[in-house]
Amino acid sequence: MTVDKNLFLYNLSIVSIMKNEGPYAKEWIDYHLLAGVEHFYIYDNDSPDNLKEVLQPYINAGIVTYTFFPGEVMQCAAYNDALKKYRFLSRYIAFIDGDEFIFPQDNKNIPEVLEDIFSQFPNGSGLAINWHLYGSNFQEKADYSKGVLERFTRRCEKHYGNPLNNQGLDHGNAYTKTVTNPRAVDFFPDPHYPNYYAGLYRINEEGKPANTLSINYPITDNKICINHYVLKSREEYEKKIPRGDSYYSKNPRKKENFSHDNANDEFDDEILKYRAYRMSVGGGYNTAC
Repeated sequence: MTVDKNLFLYNLSIVSIMKNEGPYAKEWIDYHLLAGVEHFYIYDNDSPDNLKEVLQPYINAGIVTYTFFPGEVMQCAAYNDALKKYRFLSRYIAFIDGDEFIFPQDNKNIPEVLEDIFSQFPNGSGLAINWHLYGSNFQEKADYSKGVLERFTRRCEKHYGNPLNNQGLDHGNAYTKTVTNPRAVDFFPDPHYPNYYAGLYRINEEGKPANTLSINYPITDNKICINHYVLKSREEYEKKIPRGDSYYSKNPRKKENFSHDNANDEFDDEILKYRAYRMSVGGGYNTAC
């Protein structure tokens, strides 16, 4: 569904709910500014760390709209609150987490990829983007002197978690997150996908309707994917366990999950090359922050 960008305050925004993402938020915001995001709606799920302090320069610059959002199992509540308040301010909105980096191919920015896809397939009201799940790079301890993108350059192979081969409940890279025309969305019942108004639906990058609910299979990643740094080092993963989850009422994180999910099959640092290119061409990077 093509939408005139001149009708909106922002061409592309991100909605994200965060808890204890202080060490990572600056890199995540700066990267997405380079990739063509203009505004961020960040919901702070009662973080006891320095997240608000890290976000403050971006808040002052008008880049981040900050909402303190305490409570348990609040992810869909945050997404639906953002839909209600901001759906008419942005042409497109991505709904992702603070450990997810939207990665376009061919050095394009995200809006250029969206424009390319929706101009070819105007029947789509949103884009389902597949994950690339990254492992720990065999790191046991946290090293906050370097960014996430530098530290973690090994990921699972493309078809990890194929939902058709009975690998269990985790569908791996078949999982998606959504960039959407927010005016086409009724509500989010799940962080991975929205419910659209009648006759509207998500497509994948090939223009085909995404699979029901949270997955898109076969996996499509030739134009765009989401690098998901779900584990980081063992130390960082174990720090996440006590905080619970913003979607599941029963905490899905356990120490033994680290070894099960720690896939380091393929070296892939292409996102670093992409970031360097976007910096070289200006890319929307805000040096004031």
